Amino acid sequence: MLQNREEQLYWFLLAFKSGLSATKVNGIIETWCQQAGRLLPEFFACGPQEWEAICHLDAKAIEKLRAWKDDSAGRPLKAMLRTEQASLEQLARQNIYMVTLLDEDYPRTLKSPFKRHDIPPALFYAGDLRILERPTIAIIGSRHGRESSIAFTLEAARYLAGRGVNIVSGHARGVDAAAYEGARSVEGYTTLVLPQGIHKLSGKQMEELLPGIEAGKILVLSQFHPDAPWLVGRAMERNKVVTGLSQVMIVAESDLKGGTWEGANYALAQKRPVYVRRSASPASIPGNDALIERGARPLDWPEDESVYIDGVLSPVLQEGDVLYYRQKYMLRLSQQLSRLLREEGIYELERDVVDDHA
Repeated sequence: MLQNREEQLYWFLLAFKSGLSATKVNGIIETWCQQAGRLLPEFFACGPQEWEAICHLDAKAIEKLRAWKDDSAGRPLKAMLRTEQASLEQLARQNIYMVTLLDEDYPRTLKSPFKRHDIPPALFYAGDLRILERPTIAIIGSRHGRESSIAFTLEAARYLAGRGVNIVSGHARGVDAAAYEGARSVEGYTTLVLPQGIHKLSGKQMEELLPGIEAGKILVLSQFHPDAPWLVGRAMERNKVVTGLSQVMIVAESDLKGGTWEGANYALAQKRPVYVRRSASPASIPGNDALIERGARPLDWPEDESVYIDGVLSPVLQEGDVLYYRQKYMLRLSQQLSRLLREEGIYELERDVVDDHA
């Protein structure tokens, strides 16, 4: 995390309070912080002339920033700073932290599949970020999954988590809940990616998660402002993070529209391996069948004979391991290149190297 509290505060303001899109925010980070080597407090202390000259912001973005800086909800910037600093300190007391795009412990795998407008500038989290350094497989599916899909998810999560895999899910009812329960039933690692702010977890939910968080087995992530409520659009954005964190994705049950459908198609577009449950029973699942037609790999699953679980899932586990070690090697290489490029003052090339090889 950023050691400079003032700098972290200004990250929070830029990412969550300025009203600018992720594309604009990430552009500012690249041009102002990386290329110009300047800090964000300086950015807010400057005005439209430097914003345009250094960050190449358009008139609309400049006006939005200027109006927000001059008078946000009737409060001057200094008053806002005090309020938001208190909010961040309260989060820290609850062991909830913010990690930014330029921090060393920001999940580098999130950068590789995304274009600039998709990369979350900052994440809030509770737990140990090193969980993401393990082989990671996402299991996604309908909030109203049929019993066979829930049973499949429980068994798949148990099998994979029992072999050291970090199971990623979107923290919703149905398949997501089963993925979490399956991983925790064997005391495995699991990451929950929230479709709302981390403060929107109820006290009861946090109480249930706390033992696993403290044991280093559960990681909770959110790309949204801590107090942001659930919205359909946020759930869709969350799915991109689920994809970005994972080497492999498994689809338990999908409709022909909705979050699971969009998430699986996004993963296919990013050339991620996507496995889709194909039931042995005559009753097919239209969304699953359609995803297979689009290039997802069928995962034939016996309804009753759990003796075959190892035979069905071991190829998924092996592919996940191969991609994990390949990714780990390339990330280590990109980190070495990044250090060299930073020393030489070359930033555009650094981004291209990471995007091409991560």
